[in-house]
Amino acid sequence: MARQGLTRGDIIAAAIKMIESEGLHNFSLRELASRLQIKAASLYNHIQNMDELYTEVGYYAISELKRAQLGAIAGKRRAEAVEALADAYHRFGKERPEIYKVILSLPMVKNDAIHKAGFDIVEPIMTAMAGYHLTREQMMHLQRVFRSILHGFISQEEAGCFRQYPVDVGDSYRMAVRGFILLLENSEKEAQA
Repeated sequence: MARQGLTRGDIIAAAIKMIESEGLHNFSLRELASRLQIKAASLYNHIQNMDELYTEVGYYAISELKRAQLGAIAGKRRAEAVEALADAYHRFGKERPEIYKVILSLPMVKNDAIHKAGFDIVEPIMTAMAGYHLTREQMMHLQRVFRSILHGFISQEEAGCFRQYPVDVGDSYRMAVRGFILLLENSEKEAQA
């Protein structure tokens, strides 16, 4: 059951594809090896363990989210940038839910490098907020608030928690983002006072 020419990159790409198609909770090294037509033990010729593979998938997921966000905010400032970033984040979470779940579960990986890569998640948000005159401390707090709003909507939607009322969820999302923009504007006034 050997496969000539298999590379580490092939394994990572296959893991990403499997996670996206089958779901993060259905992912296993044994199934990955089966799809690659190799023995599970042969995977260890290319990766040390599941955490290492998961870290590589995490790097990919973070870079894809970052690319989507930075592309959305290019040439935009202030409210326009914040709204564009929120839309890109939401779209990523909805269109690529299993890869998005990888990002959210990365803090459980015992790997310093992946924690440092987590700054790539924050960078687009800090860039979008850069048009506001805020203190560094305000920006730290506000990026947490914003990420919580963005993730909260995605996770609540996925769980089906917004079905009970006959109003558009997208309208609610935009309302939350506008509320955050008001918070940015008020924080800016406080910083300048």
